[in-house]
Amino acid sequence: MTDTPVEKSCHDNAIELLQLRIKQLQDRGELIVDSYWEYVYRMEKKLPGWENKSRLHIRCNQTGNSIRADWCEVKWYGSSSKGGRKPVRRQIIKPKDAYGYTLSKLQTLSPDWAKDIVKKTETQLAEIRREASHLVKAIMYIKHAKTGFHGDVSQKPEIDS
Repeated sequence: MTDTPVEKSCHDNAIELLQLRIKQLQDRGELIVDSYWEYVYRMEKKLPGWENKSRLHIRCNQTGNSIRADWCEVKWYGSSSKGGRKPVRRQIIKPKDAYGYTLSKLQTLSPDWAKDIVKKTETQLAEIRREASHLVKAIMYIKHAKTGFHGDVSQKPEIDS
C-alpha cells in the first residue's frame, strides 16, 4: 500500500487564494494605521499641551479571516502632577450595515490638525472592510459548497430513467 498524496480540491485552492487576499488587505490596513499614527505623533510633538492631543485612536487586527479596523475615543482622568492620570477607552460604534464610521462623528473627536488624516484613513479602511466582508462571505459559501460535494466533476452525471 503506497501513500499517495491527497490532491487539493479546487475548493481548497479557491479558499487559499481568498485568504491570501485577506492577508494582503490586513497588511495594507496596518500600513494605513501606521501612517496615521506617524502623522499624529509628529503633530503632537509640534503642538504641546493636552488640548492638542488626539483623543481618537485606531487599530487594525486580524482574527482568523476577519479584519477589524476599529476607532475608539480616549479620555484622560486624574491628576498628571500626582502620577494618577489614566486613560479610559470608549469604543466608537460603527453604523449597522455600513463599512465605514460616520465621518462627522470621528471629526468631532479629532483636533483641527487631524481632521484631514482621519478622513483619509477612515475612507481607506472602509474600503478594506467592504472587500474583506465580501471575501469572508465567499469563503463561507465555498465551504458550504464543498461539504455538499461528494463526487468527481469530471465524470458524466448519471440520469435515472
